[in-house]
Amino acid sequence: MSDTVSTAAQQGELAGRTLGDGGSVFAGIPFAEPPVGPLLLRPPRPPRPWQGVRDATAFGASPAQNPDPWSPPDAVHDEDCLHLNVWTPDVHGRRPVMVWIYGGAFESGSAVPPGTDGQWLMRGGDVVVVSFTYRVGALGFLDLTGVGGEDWSGSVNLGLQDQVAALRWVRRNIARFGGDPDNVCVFGGSAGASSVGCLLAMPSARGLFRRATLMSPPVARIYAPATAHRLAADLLDTVGVHHPEQLVDVPVEEILAAQAKIVPADMGARALPGGRSWGPVLDGAVLPRTPVQAAEAGDTADVPLLIGANRDEMLAAEAFGQPGATPPTTGALHDEIAGAVGEAAARSLLNAYRAAEPDATTTRLRLRFLGDHLYRVPAARMAEAHTRAGGTAHRYLFAADLPSLGPSHGMEMSLVFGNHDTDDNPLAPLYRQWPGSAALGRRMMTAWSTFARTGDPGWAPHTPGTADVQVFGAHGPVTEPPAATAASWQLATHPPTVPGGRRTPGAARSADR
Repeated sequence: MSDTVSTAAQQGELAGRTLGDGGSVFAGIPFAEPPVGPLLLRPPRPPRPWQGVRDATAFGASPAQNPDPWSPPDAVHDEDCLHLNVWTPDVHGRRPVMVWIYGGAFESGSAVPPGTDGQWLMRGGDVVVVSFTYRVGALGFLDLTGVGGEDWSGSVNLGLQDQVAALRWVRRNIARFGGDPDNVCVFGGSAGASSVGCLLAMPSARGLFRRATLMSPPVARIYAPATAHRLAADLLDTVGVHHPEQLVDVPVEEILAAQAKIVPADMGARALPGGRSWGPVLDGAVLPRTPVQAAEAGDTADVPLLIGANRDEMLAAEAFGQPGATPPTTGALHDEIAGAVGEAAARSLLNAYRAAEPDATTTRLRLRFLGDHLYRVPAARMAEAHTRAGGTAHRYLFAADLPSLGPSHGMEMSLVFGNHDTDDNPLAPLYRQWPGSAALGRRMMTAWSTFARTGDPGWAPHTPGTADVQVFGAHGPVTEPPAATAASWQLATHPPTVPGGRRTPGAARSADR
């Protein structure tokens, strides 16, 4: 049985557990009141203190969500989920703090092992690692300001508000766990990276972190208020209620079932113009600007960035028949791309993709475009805007040809965390087949933790127009977007939000009742 270790947060005493290979973990610490009952769709409230010593040896529940094929079969999901976890080499000292924000398309995800286990990064980087849970799906990103009146004016971007609450807890408490509250780096992947981008643009998050790492950031996937309001109206209709107050009495399983019915499964139908899904809303208060707009305005310039993407972000979908892998006709593919980036850019991009892969199917060309449009190009645009406004950005590209999956979406995260070859990682057999995994993992972990410590991951910061993108898993440095498509993307239009979300066919507005 593991030994316990004690420390005190502002709310009270905590008993964590020591880890066999060094360090300790404090798990399941509440950073806000449970968002249940009347607080279900309300902004997070500060946590209440407790009496005596709280057991912090077991992880709390993951957020309520629909089944995910990557979720462990024994995973626990619940509305009462606003907890965080701290891995620390020693509760004494003053080490850099790395705060992880998980991805999952803002519909799923977890801050607990095996997906998120901070012990190897803690030891390998000599840092304090924090993970926290935030609300996802409708419970985290339902915008009730358009259907609920003034009383619901604060119920928007609740998942982002949860993240700010967790960072405030870190600011106030992490010194008691051996961390330096003045040296906090937030880092996240996919939706977690988009969250980091949003935090950079949120006034309420100012001063809560010093550095930021964005891994495959879909920072352009920010929804317009009109889109979010229609989505909220459709959710109320689908569950059969007239007013937001009535949602409190609806079983969470019914809300989860409804949220899946009113958004498309296909990634293009979610994130390209005309699409809609759950995610950040440009509401003007909690999130007044998109991440790129904030960078262009110089709002992010005082926060050094480590930012990048993966070479083949979406291509694994073709191998596994995931949403987005249905073969489109050539004409339909052209129309979809033109609707997203304009006619000139569409012709140029399709020609460039076909020239690079003459035998590619239309499915592969579509997935290549979606991966670039959603992840690689937004990362490049964010870095460029941040640098031109006076900030520092270190850029990278993950390009390791791992068996079966290659450098597809999310494949770098286990290497950064150092759990790529652990027995509870379902992808461990693939990493073990690639002879460079161990060395690449050490290299990436060192770069990420060194950046968290000093702001310098080990290569030169970005200078516009130069080949300074550090490559992991292949030769470099390179430019991003790559030379083959850079001119094409220069022709593209880039709306600041995902505009014009369409209503679900057959859904009626709650106001029509």
